[in-house]
Amino acid sequence: MSKKSINLIFGCHSHQPVGNFDFVFEEAYEKAYVPFLDVLEKFPAIRVTLHFTGPLWDWFAEHRPSYIERIAALVRGGQVEIMGGGYYEPLLCAIPERDAIAQIRRMQTFCETHFGRSPRGMWLTERVWEPQMAKTLAKAGVEYTALDDTHFLCSGLEPNQLFGYYMTEDEGHTLKVFPILEKLRYLVPFHQVHESIDFLREHATEDGLRCAVIHDDGEKFGIWPGTYHSVYEEGWLEEFFSALTENQDWLHSITYSDYLEKARAIGRTYLTCASYHEMMAWALPTPMQRELNTVSNEIKADPEKCHRYGQFIRGGFWRSFLAKYEESNNIQKRMLLTSERLKNLKEVYPNTEGLAEVEKLLFQGQCNCAYWHGAFGGLYLNHLRTALYQKLIAADAIMNRLEHDTTDWLSVKQFDFDGDGNPEVCLTNAHLGCFLRPTDGGTLFELDYFDKPFNFFNTLTRREEPYHDALRTGQIQVGDAGENGDLSIHELVKAKEAGLENYLAYDPYRRTSLRDHFFAPYVTVDELWRNQFVEAGDFATGAYTIDVNKKTVKLSRSGQVGIDPSVPVHLSKKISLAPGASAVEIRYDIRNDGDHALDLMFGVEFVVNFLTGSAGDRYYHSEDKDLQKAMLGERGCDEALRHIALYDGWQQVAFALSFSKPARVYRFPVETVSQSEGGQERVYQGSVVIPSWTLHCGPEETVRYTLRMEINNTATV
Repeated sequence: MSKKSINLIFGCHSHQPVGNFDFVFEEAYEKAYVPFLDVLEKFPAIRVTLHFTGPLWDWFAEHRPSYIERIAALVRGGQVEIMGGGYYEPLLCAIPERDAIAQIRRMQTFCETHFGRSPRGMWLTERVWEPQMAKTLAKAGVEYTALDDTHFLCSGLEPNQLFGYYMTEDEGHTLKVFPILEKLRYLVPFHQVHESIDFLREHATEDGLRCAVIHDDGEKFGIWPGTYHSVYEEGWLEEFFSALTENQDWLHSITYSDYLEKARAIGRTYLTCASYHEMMAWALPTPMQRELNTVSNEIKADPEKCHRYGQFIRGGFWRSFLAKYEESNNIQKRMLLTSERLKNLKEVYPNTEGLAEVEKLLFQGQCNCAYWHGAFGGLYLNHLRTALYQKLIAADAIMNRLEHDTTDWLSVKQFDFDGDGNPEVCLTNAHLGCFLRPTDGGTLFELDYFDKPFNFFNTLTRREEPYHDALRTGQIQVGDAGENGDLSIHELVKAKEAGLENYLAYDPYRRTSLRDHFFAPYVTVDELWRNQFVEAGDFATGAYTIDVNKKTVKLSRSGQVGIDPSVPVHLSKKISLAPGASAVEIRYDIRNDGDHALDLMFGVEFVVNFLTGSAGDRYYHSEDKDLQKAMLGERGCDEALRHIALYDGWQQVAFALSFSKPARVYRFPVETVSQSEGGQERVYQGSVVIPSWTLHCGPEETVRYTLRMEINNTATV
């Protein structure tokens, strides 16, 4: 009787996002990437598949070229198969197909140059799958990919059918797809080695044609909390590779390409839109995510129900993030504008050298991490959002210069920017790009600066998230998560500092600029910070009508102001941007159309993000009063100011506001509480500045305020 055997594909996907700090790359290199190779080289019988994303290849090439040479030697020796992917790790469902194919081919070219061959397969970013991707990957020359077993279970397959690969297709374009087994993904490297070996032994067969796939983040071998100690200092990885070597008579360590040469597809399948189950849960709105968690926990408590019904419980799919978070949608739609513009310019200037740099910047701006949020997604990390905007704005700055021979130009366009069926307006000149949303309070939601590519209004709204429940109930541990090497990131319940529950303030609207408020004169800065004030008008989130000409945009609204009685009011704001200027003028006209006088405060909200509120080189300054270089994370209220500026000494740029009439100026930070690999943490998302005026306006009277918003390149004051 022959001995049962099974094949094992062991793969690592390693990634650092565009814009991540250099010390993070360095730490990941020292604690995960290098020690993994150190161990692998000791076990020549172990064959693995490695995928590194473009940001890592770029970093290795610049800082550690010898690491690429070590990998190349392992490839030549047949111990490592390199898996391809979109070079800068884009989500293929979020970018145009032309860019997806170009990013995949960019990675193929890199691999051909450094490893002598083009990869047969590719890593699909976050395993986010949509059916049309079969065609996209096939057109790019990709033979296979790997997806979570969740995808296959959601599509009707049973757990015992997941030991091999399947064919799928779209419009006749075929692709091979391997299931990654969640059981192994959670065992490795968090449980004892023998548990993984026992699982594999249990599923071995007489014909030996079954294949189990474990393919997960390379960072879980050294960077995830506690794993450097468990994986290397305690020797988990050496023990695992030793066990594979000792059992190689029945447990065959192979690569994807090895298996494709020895086995045919199990069959054909059509996979539904899916990702790993945590991602699909994160994509749901908070109330539905709570409900999903409740249902999932109820089923898990009953083993029989879990076995029968568990595979039918799932969340949403990735594109739901674009509806859940306006900021995610903003980045994605901003990227699509740049991509479409590049496509059109390539048709006009097909051989222009500068467009190659534009394409690279665009592709970097498509890096997925800041487009979504979960335990890993970086939407809440302002430096990652900033990096994407910098790449996209820099790309547009180059295209501006290609399209215009002079800096003396101005463009005013009206179109549906965000895909909500309503028009937005964009005013652009050689220095600034201003994006206005009339249907959301007539707000200015993006301010691009082309001279130093930067979006000043790259802020994030404070929202309720399901993991905040642990803070409210006290079911959370404060401190370092490093000692929990036996827990997956998804199981950690940690807080990086005490008192985070005090920062659980939520915003009733998106934090953007030019949002118009009416409120009582006794409102405090703390009440504004917590949104515990009464909005005395319906203008803050109301819809404004649009009047656009070649130089200005006028937004108008008739609404109600006051509580008892309410007074009909007409408000208009005229936004002007001159050709060649780096300043915007906003003129407000407020007309009382009622029979009663208005007597309250009128304020205009601005939100600026200089990445940190606690650095001494980022502070407030006024020409009217010594603000003591108050840092951007401080709360304050100052009377009778005609000028206030936010300075960024690191970038050497200033955002300045000046007013035609002295204003009371409220200022406070926006700080979110978010989940990350190390636990819940407080993240600065910008500083709110609200210049406000006591509004005395009798029946049929009109009051006018003029504001000037200016960007300056400056060292310090």
